[in-house]
Amino acid sequence: MPPATDLREKAAKLFKEAADLVEGKDAESLDDEILTAFNTKMKEATDADAEFVKASEGEAGLMTLKERLDFYHGKAKGSPVPWNRFSIGDEDRLGQKSLGQAFVDSETYKELQESEALSSNVGFKTAPFRQETKAATDIISGTSAASGDRLGGGQALILPDFRPGIVPLPQRPLTVRALFSNDTTSGDQISYAVQTAFDNAAAAVSEAAVDGNPSGAKPQSSIAWSRRTETIETIATWMAATRKQLSDAGQTRSLIDNQLRLMLDLEIEDQLMNGNGTSPNISGLLDRTGLQTLDLSAASGDRANLDGIRTAKRLVRTGAARAVADGVVVNPIDSEEFDLMVDGEDRYRAGDPFGVLGATSDAPPIWRMRRVESEAVAEGTAIVGAFRVGGTVFEREGITILTSDSHSDFFTRNLIAVLAETRLGLAIYFPAAFVVVTLKDWGAGS
Repeated sequence: MPPATDLREKAAKLFKEAADLVEGKDAESLDDEILTAFNTKMKEATDADAEFVKASEGEAGLMTLKERLDFYHGKAKGSPVPWNRFSIGDEDRLGQKSLGQAFVDSETYKELQESEALSSNVGFKTAPFRQETKAATDIISGTSAASGDRLGGGQALILPDFRPGIVPLPQRPLTVRALFSNDTTSGDQISYAVQTAFDNAAAAVSEAAVDGNPSGAKPQSSIAWSRRTETIETIATWMAATRKQLSDAGQTRSLIDNQLRLMLDLEIEDQLMNGNGTSPNISGLLDRTGLQTLDLSAASGDRANLDGIRTAKRLVRTGAARAVADGVVVNPIDSEEFDLMVDGEDRYRAGDPFGVLGATSDAPPIWRMRRVESEAVAEGTAIVGAFRVGGTVFEREGITILTSDSHSDFFTRNLIAVLAETRLGLAIYFPAAFVVVTLKDWGAGS
């Protein structure tokens, strides 16, 4: 198989060829011959991208979906993807609706509207609504489209209303949860094995002799495991809305997408980092024994923190887990300090702060590891780890939306309670795959 970079360039070349086929044309001017050629070229491009992702597995600098789309769009169109083109609440151009849009399009909301409960004083409580989600691996796809789709090919990189080009995919900022692998569970508890030690005694062994010489004995290695059980916990919040507000689909969608979901995400992020394991809190990453630590508080030099993050990456690789670090989580204040580091000639170590091509809305990587800015991590602390292989977020129930006026005096005040909740837990298989770094004080001016 060619090197991963060759596959990436191959995919970029194919995407550009596809874009050239429809450049300057609208949907009405595209005949079947052009569409067939376009779909074929897009299928070849997405297949090449899938091969690139497969060839890059295990590499610390593995590109995210958004980074790949930025790269391909830049190659095809000469500019990065316009990520902010669509506001929160618009239907995802991959066919995946936002939570708020899915709710207002659901039978639950339609039945509520048709019941006229929102325009009367009749008490009500809706049935739970849960959104069916798509796995991230389904985003770039070469599967066939549904029957009747004129564009064909099921190309996830094409806008449904056919605005030729690479899709400007709306995407939320990278979060701690996005670093971990994600899975579902049907139980209220997760039982799994945790690696506690790694004793590698593998060695070259001489041939055994027949004269009684004890040569030839093979050394024994061992890996120690312990059993751990996590409890699935509920994370929830609610907000008050007026009946008139809830009867307006746009306001309802915005309330769910812009407020309720954000509130849940912030609490989930804090729980994944700091949950103490005492119900109803989940056991977060920092609640685990066996994490590696690195104290830079007494280190010298203005590069101490930057060098220390690289050392932490090495500790993940050489520790008991023998893993490859793929992410670093820092407080936004510390993240800013990393970006503001300069060399002896006052050049920013992170590169041109005004650069555009290839830029993303996420913080740029540190030592080729994805960087997540999170207030769930205390200022002065950074966490470096092999998140993808080291742990999994298990979701028992996706975000559920319920509405009711059966709260306090809401019935008499025409107010509605809109509740959002989810159930999940965190499994950490390899605690040694994570290093908690105590950063050196940034000094005056920080």
